[in-house]
Amino acid sequence: MKTLYLNFIAIIIVLFGNILLLNSCDDLLKEKTYDFYDEEDFYNNVSELELAVNGAFEVLSQKMTYGHFMLVTDCDTDLSHVKGSGTGHTARDLGHYNIYTAHTWIEEAWGYYYSGIDRVNRIMKNADKVELPDDDAKKTFNRLIAEAKFLRGICYFDLVRMWGDVPFKLSASDNTEDFAIEKSNRELVYDQIVKDFNEAANDLPWHDEVTTYEGRPTKGAALGLLARTYLYRGGYSLQQNGKMERPNNYLDYYNKVKEVCLEIISSNHHKLNVSYERVFKNVCENILEPNEVMYEVQFFNPSGEDEHSSKIGSYNSPEIDRNSSYGLGNSFIKTTHFFYDFYDSEDIRRETAVATFKIDAQDKVIEIPRNQSYTWAPGKWRRNWIPGPPKDLENMDINFILLRYSDILLMYAEAVGVVDGKLDNIALECLNQVRRRAYGYAPTVANSVIDLRLNDFNSSEDILDYIMLERARELCFEGFRRFDLIRWNKLGVVLDDFAEKFNTAVQTGELKNYVWAAGNYFQSGKHELYPIPEYEIRETKGKLKQNPNY
Repeated sequence: MKTLYLNFIAIIIVLFGNILLLNSCDDLLKEKTYDFYDEEDFYNNVSELELAVNGAFEVLSQKMTYGHFMLVTDCDTDLSHVKGSGTGHTARDLGHYNIYTAHTWIEEAWGYYYSGIDRVNRIMKNADKVELPDDDAKKTFNRLIAEAKFLRGICYFDLVRMWGDVPFKLSASDNTEDFAIEKSNRELVYDQIVKDFNEAANDLPWHDEVTTYEGRPTKGAALGLLARTYLYRGGYSLQQNGKMERPNNYLDYYNKVKEVCLEIISSNHHKLNVSYERVFKNVCENILEPNEVMYEVQFFNPSGEDEHSSKIGSYNSPEIDRNSSYGLGNSFIKTTHFFYDFYDSEDIRRETAVATFKIDAQDKVIEIPRNQSYTWAPGKWRRNWIPGPPKDLENMDINFILLRYSDILLMYAEAVGVVDGKLDNIALECLNQVRRRAYGYAPTVANSVIDLRLNDFNSSEDILDYIMLERARELCFEGFRRFDLIRWNKLGVVLDDFAEKFNTAVQTGELKNYVWAAGNYFQSGKHELYPIPEYEIRETKGKLKQNPNY
């Protein structure tokens, strides 16, 4: 059975009670009432501490964090869009940029992230109460505290990249305190994220240093997310003044990306799977493969019910008739032939990444015409790749891939291009490893037919142009495109260009009549961030300020 952090959740919820950071969290759990625990009777040994840490991680395995919400936060872009042109539907409104301050998914996600942060803060507050009778207990204690910091780093990182400046708190919440907390500058929050991931990496093992890898955080995962933090910190983001800006010292952060990624690359603890398709089949088959997939948010429900199951492989999959033997492929996230054409015909990633077909009730594969390519879908997660009969029409046990080694390679190459204005031999090899696999060759064996050369890139602009395309081809639908475009300060331009291209295709008959709605709703200087939930503004009596133009 899949190993999960969701063990003993009922016990953990009772331990944690309903002490949450902000008011929306309490509202989120308004149907659940638990007593506050006696802090003196909290965990006393590492086994109880492990239950607390496991319970904290369950916030990531909610529908309104990585099980569903995060699938839609990557929409709409030039790669993907939420199906349907209308509004008044929760997912469509979010994807099409018809975003409002009382959006329920945004409220719930905000609440879950702060719930996770408060659980970690409480673990830190009570850590000195844990008895450590021997070296094994001390080693386990250090690992568990590192895992808790890893989780807090993820929560604050997601909050900053979606909401910008946010309330920042490192103390455990108390039911007597004032929850009307002002925003903190994102740079202060970034300082803590960096600290958490650094300290986590110091006390976590590499994935191949444990007897049996079960999906717990590792040194490689912490370092990889640290590199990602520096990458985003060095990029553009929407400020409270309504302008897209990046720090004056952004090159310092890109240098840190180089440093951390090189540490991972040089460690030789990670490598690419030789098969791009197999990476995603493994995830669909619940096979953990930490050489490339460095961290996954895990999902499992034994009966297929909502709690701790995901929509991955249904919501973002090829369309499959509900009466098929595979179960329903809801296929609510779509792509187009414009993205399909990012690949050339020899790039074998294309047939894995983009599903140009649907499956009917008799399990027959039916090709969808190119002039209806707006109904093509992501192909990386497929119900027909899942062994055994479906437990539920829509709920899945497929994990969310949070970090892959190919991202480490691409981050390193991007950082070198930004800092040095040209690629070094290591950066070139990083690009070529990803490229060789894409064309069916061994990733680490030089290939004169397919390999890129240093003189293929004449400037830092050439490098970034290539990286923008290659990150799309390699990491499509994995939650990066919209956030990448924001940190490059390209989102508005790319959406405008795509809208013009799409509308022209409709007018010329290249596509059948369809409205690509994001082009009608997106506003630069607003939609690079989500709104602070209206509930928070109201309950803090305006002390918490709204994001620009909401």
